[in-house]
Amino acid sequence: MSCDVMKLKLNELKSELQRRGLNAIGLKVDLVRRLKSALDKEALGGNETEELQAFAGSDSDPLEEDGGSDSGSCYEEEEAEFEPDSESGCSTIDFSTNAELPKTSPIPGMVVKLELDEKEDVIIKQEMKEDLRIENNPETQEQLKVESEITGQHGQKRRREESSGDNNFEQPKEKRSWNMQRSPTSWQSGDESSDSSSTPDDSVNKDVWSRDDVEDCSWHAAGWEPNQFSFTASPGPRSGAAELDSTSPADFLELFLTDELLQQIADWTNSYATRYFQAQSERLPHSRSCGWKPVSVAELKTLFGLTFITSYVKKPTISLYWSMDEVDATPHFGRTMPRNRFQLIWKFFKFNNTTPQDNNDKMYKVRPVLDYVVEKFKEMYQPGQNICIDEGMMLCRSRVSFRVFNPKKTVKYGIKSYILCDSATGYCFNLQPDVKETPMTSEIVFSLLDRLPGYGYTLYMNESYNSVAMCELLLGAETNVCGKLKNNRGEPKIFRKVTKNELGVEDKFTRHNKKVMVVAWQGKLYVTTCHKDIMKEVPQKGQKDEGPTSKPECVAAYNSSMTGVQKLDQKITYYPFVRKSTDWSKKFVAYLFQLCMFNAHVIYRARHPEERITLLEFMRSVVKSWTVKRYVLAQVRKDEEGTFERCGDLVAHRPCKRAPTRTDPDSRLDGQLAKHRLEYVTTASRSVDPPKRSGRRCRVCARRGLRKDTRMWCVSCCVALHPGECFTAYHTKLNYSE
Repeated sequence: MSCDVMKLKLNELKSELQRRGLNAIGLKVDLVRRLKSALDKEALGGNETEELQAFAGSDSDPLEEDGGSDSGSCYEEEEAEFEPDSESGCSTIDFSTNAELPKTSPIPGMVVKLELDEKEDVIIKQEMKEDLRIENNPETQEQLKVESEITGQHGQKRRREESSGDNNFEQPKEKRSWNMQRSPTSWQSGDESSDSSSTPDDSVNKDVWSRDDVEDCSWHAAGWEPNQFSFTASPGPRSGAAELDSTSPADFLELFLTDELLQQIADWTNSYATRYFQAQSERLPHSRSCGWKPVSVAELKTLFGLTFITSYVKKPTISLYWSMDEVDATPHFGRTMPRNRFQLIWKFFKFNNTTPQDNNDKMYKVRPVLDYVVEKFKEMYQPGQNICIDEGMMLCRSRVSFRVFNPKKTVKYGIKSYILCDSATGYCFNLQPDVKETPMTSEIVFSLLDRLPGYGYTLYMNESYNSVAMCELLLGAETNVCGKLKNNRGEPKIFRKVTKNELGVEDKFTRHNKKVMVVAWQGKLYVTTCHKDIMKEVPQKGQKDEGPTSKPECVAAYNSSMTGVQKLDQKITYYPFVRKSTDWSKKFVAYLFQLCMFNAHVIYRARHPEERITLLEFMRSVVKSWTVKRYVLAQVRKDEEGTFERCGDLVAHRPCKRAPTRTDPDSRLDGQLAKHRLEYVTTASRSVDPPKRSGRRCRVCARRGLRKDTRMWCVSCCVALHPGECFTAYHTKLNYSE
């Protein structure tokens, strides 16, 4: 049988092929051939077939005439049994209506034609001529073949999406919408009125019907039983902190900043200064570096004590702390340590060896100090049952590769650290700087927990670390979890459609899998393993007149126990002694010392609960203990007056101290002329003995308007004077300028 299907429209061809279960993807030429072959097989096999949906014909088309002559000459008897409906003698079936087609036996010799108007006839003829041109051109056929394969791949993907219900192009939008009180049947059909078949489970936990409810069969709405682990740890000070019997705050700080650590820092600093001077052998004669001498542990404590003062005595520059102006003077600095000595030690501070042991360690500059201090944190204190993990930020704008920017934080630029704290006291138990190595979240969490798993702790985390898989992993370590949850972190798919507007102010939506419970409340997701599925009344902050508000129990616990790191950041922000510096390692070590000060204060209050000492009072007590005059000023002055330190053939001589040019010491009129003696002024020089002598302006002559230099100075007053009249007038007259 030969059927004239060349003039069928493209959608009609596809419809007929789909009704026969055939592939309906491709160009029109391929679809026509496919349909012809199917009709021939149906005619030869005698199977039942459905009528074509649209037939038409035009006697002027040469292809139609050929098809008609072939079909008419073969089956004359069968044509006699068939009663034509048109004058042309061919059967015409009207498909303009949507009525169901009658199923008839195959009619041999039937010429299938479609009645078309003139415009459609012209369009179809043009398409047929284009198909004939393509058939005669091999290159065009090869190109169309490739395009057909690509189109087939996209078609297969589209059919898979349609079958799975994920095709956003074919499915109407109302079919993807959902209603909390509609049945699955009404959801699939999109009937908005058929909602009487479903009722909510209860007034709080509403039932949400969707296809995902059937898929997430492991999640349940009722029957939640919290996981309970007995807490077996003993919170509080331990090890050396528990054995320390002292009332001095400095002793508690030295639990972390031990003499062993300070001696190591002193050795690294002295080693670096020695190498620096060897490399910079040709120094300027008046350089501060010429006055360098090795630093000791006692001197480091004095320097750190002065640094602690800068946390609550604010000045814009470090040199202003040594100002002698009566308006802003802080004489304790000048009496404790010279300014040049302080700045020189700060310049050569070093916290590790010169060469890094691990080239991949970005924290190698502070790694020894960081590891030592963090180990002391974990050794000296056992946190309470509730602990939390959050991020801490140290302000830093240095050019370092792992500096981060977070516009949501108060400190937007800086070095981020992952911190585990005790929720009740804020004690920093563990710390891990973020150096942008992208470790797995589970690695970060378990490295911060360290030795805590297995004691029945409850860990509170924000959405950056939480997931359903993480909760199940921590349950295996006998650690409960509670916190916020991001979307697509293992929660049931039904939660992706729960919005804040569809829940009441005091309503929640929960699901659990017998290990983890996910709660939707106020447009946010929470996850917990140890809290009940109940609402809890919580007093409103800042609104005493209004009554308490209802929140899920896990939300109330999260809000009260997630404040450990916030307490830590708040306290150290009040009294920061991190100074501006281009060297990030010095700032980070100062940040570690801030944490040491805070942890020492926590331990002190745990050992002496009757003394409600504040952090500021604690720091002031440490400063008084560490800034006692450990160096006799007479001995320091003796070193500065003219002693020599020989190192082979090189003589390093320290310059004489200069007195302030605008003020005079009070001791100049003490009447003890015996101690006011004149000596030659000396300066640093690389030459051999005797050292180079230089002149300075006489103080008395300068006050009288005379410019005269002298090579003599008073050792006690540190003032350059001429011997004779100038020396006598300076030490006996109140107004020596006359």
